[in-house]
Amino acid sequence: MKRTLLCLPLTAALALTACGNTPPTVATDPAAAPAAQRSDKAQSVTLQPLIVGGTISARGARPYQVAMTNTSGFQYCGGTLISSTWVLTAAHCVKGTAASSIRIRAGVNKLSDSTQGQTVGVSTVTIHPSYRDASYGYDIALLKLSTAVNNPYAAPAKLPNNTVEGILDVKGKFAVVSGWGLTQGNNNSSASDDLREVSIPISPNPGTCGGSTVPGNTICGEYYQGKDSCNGDSGGPLAQAYNGNNYVLGIVSYGPSACTGNGVYTRVNGYLSWIAQVSGITADGNDTTLPVTYTGSVSQGTSSYRPGSTGFSYAGGTLQATLSGPSGTDFDLYLQKYNGSTWADVASSESGTSTESINYAATSGTYRWEVYAYSGSGSYTLKATK
Repeated sequence: MKRTLLCLPLTAALALTACGNTPPTVATDPAAAPAAQRSDKAQSVTLQPLIVGGTISARGARPYQVAMTNTSGFQYCGGTLISSTWVLTAAHCVKGTAASSIRIRAGVNKLSDSTQGQTVGVSTVTIHPSYRDASYGYDIALLKLSTAVNNPYAAPAKLPNNTVEGILDVKGKFAVVSGWGLTQGNNNSSASDDLREVSIPISPNPGTCGGSTVPGNTICGEYYQGKDSCNGDSGGPLAQAYNGNNYVLGIVSYGPSACTGNGVYTRVNGYLSWIAQVSGITADGNDTTLPVTYTGSVSQGTSSYRPGSTGFSYAGGTLQATLSGPSGTDFDLYLQKYNGSTWADVASSESGTSTESINYAATSGTYRWEVYAYSGSGSYTLKATK
């Protein structure tokens, strides 16, 4: 049965989750990271984990972005989640590196916050067989995760088929690069603890980029108004949103060490057959939601919000959830969307029993699940696709 509607401004919702323990110090031991942090190309195209002229990403805004770390937690490269068990990255990030020495953090924005995200191991590293170094192209690799990602702030990006590629990968269009690391060029700053992003114009199949010849199947990211990825955390995504979905167009490959010039990105569409052969993931065919199970408890007349009061960012698609409560209770389930100032119900299930379910065709936006105890109290289980 429907509870009394209570709309909270987002600022108030944020205040409810602002308390917590002092976060641990970020690992800062570069010597502890795997050696393959840069391509074998000349020093003029040094690879750095860097976002210049960008802004801090909102929590959950880049759910496909993952951090690659060593076993000590030192972050040295980025990657793109393309399914619950596969990550796409640059070959130069993992060349000569054992799978057992790599960790993936998914669903994380602030690296120093150990409560954010999920850390999983890597079971297999597959580098494109034609890779020599970034200057010859084929700077692409796939990581098979030892455990499936199951985090409310993580969701895979889609691979662009030829139709989507033709729409998005157009000269002058903008794409977003995200990553952690230095925020100024020429090593004039420290690494960023927060995930940052920058929007840059792109040029497909350039042949040349910034006056230099580049390999085939690359995208040129143009230096624009002081904004540059400087390879934006090597191995990380160059992405665009289209029709409610996030697509990974490119992988950060290399660029000038001064971070004041154009960057080169591996064009993902050029390697779809290889990606499918290794991982079984096809363009536009991978899952866009990850199953997750929440447990909690509510007392009569109170609510519980999942994954939290601030919700999660969703690119669009079907959101599904099933709620189970103790026998004899009446727990209701609601899906809410943030409209810019308050939360509003967009779907509900109020059967008058202890079991409820929702199946909702969602557009892009920020959502959260609400479990409300209309009568009775006790523990619940919520199984959701996000």
